[in-house]
Amino acid sequence: MATSQVRVALPWLQAALAEMSANDALPAMHALHWLGGRGRLVSGEPRAWRDWLLEPVGGTDLLARCPAGPVLALANAVTAPGPGCWCVAQPVHFAAGLDHLRLAPLAQATLTEEDASTLGALVNSHFSTGELTVAAFVEGAWLLRFDRPIDCSTQPPDAAVGRNVRDFMPAGRDGARIRSLMNEIQMLLHEHPVNQRRERARQLPVNGWWLWGFGDGVADAPGGGVNRWRLHSDDRWLRALGQALGSDSGDITTVGSDTPRGDTLIALSQPPAARVEESLASVDAGLLSMLASSVRAGRMQSLVLLAGSATLHIDWSARFRFWRRPVAVSQWLT
Repeated sequence: MATSQVRVALPWLQAALAEMSANDALPAMHALHWLGGRGRLVSGEPRAWRDWLLEPVGGTDLLARCPAGPVLALANAVTAPGPGCWCVAQPVHFAAGLDHLRLAPLAQATLTEEDASTLGALVNSHFSTGELTVAAFVEGAWLLRFDRPIDCSTQPPDAAVGRNVRDFMPAGRDGARIRSLMNEIQMLLHEHPVNQRRERARQLPVNGWWLWGFGDGVADAPGGGVNRWRLHSDDRWLRALGQALGSDSGDITTVGSDTPRGDTLIALSQPPAARVEESLASVDAGLLSMLASSVRAGRMQSLVLLAGSATLHIDWSARFRFWRRPVAVSQWLT
């Protein structure tokens, strides 16, 4: 009997389909086509995918209510004495366009523990007066501790990937100071030996830190029984939030090939491969194929999938709709 509700966010999928469609280079997407034909595809305005994913557990405006900095510090048992403020510093590569900077895909700026330690020590030495401290490197990003509260609204780095970063920079009373710190760190990293070595290895240099998720604590956690939902994601904030709130959470790789057991939230926030076509093929052969098999077998009560501005709704009776044909990719792009 179908008992599980599954909610899946693939925020990059629609844009990837649009890019490949424009180049007439779409790979075979058998699972995606089949799922589209078994459900109801609705187009609308782009959604804040983290809030959308967590709607069943009271997820309205969670990035503001449960900032990434203190959530990651709590989940990883990173502490600091006295009052202050936490934030996350994501290693990024700023790529120059014709008239603006954009963020390269985050997977292209990952660091080894050794290189992260080197760059963290560099920043700590530069800011030795105490305004900020690099406290730890956890799950691919640094945790920074400021010696005072910071009044600043920020965007997660994945929101700015491939777009003009000017539109996503920190704002608010302390926004100018945080933007200045980001520029200062950029200058520190310019032609650093770590980046020179990366360039010789044909890797993108880590030429910036994206500061986001400022806060001094998790003051208003969601309700709605979050601990009854399983949470699987490549997004460190989501995993840390789930861990801090008692949810059974894990990396996206822990989803496996079998139907999720119990109510499950799944998010793959970034393409799993460097090349768009490889990412599409990978997610279709893996996650989407698993979901399609589960729907065919009637093992889900409901499945809702968000891809940019398109949302697919499937209920347990979908397996009986054998007369329905797969939907064209173009229907995901409208």
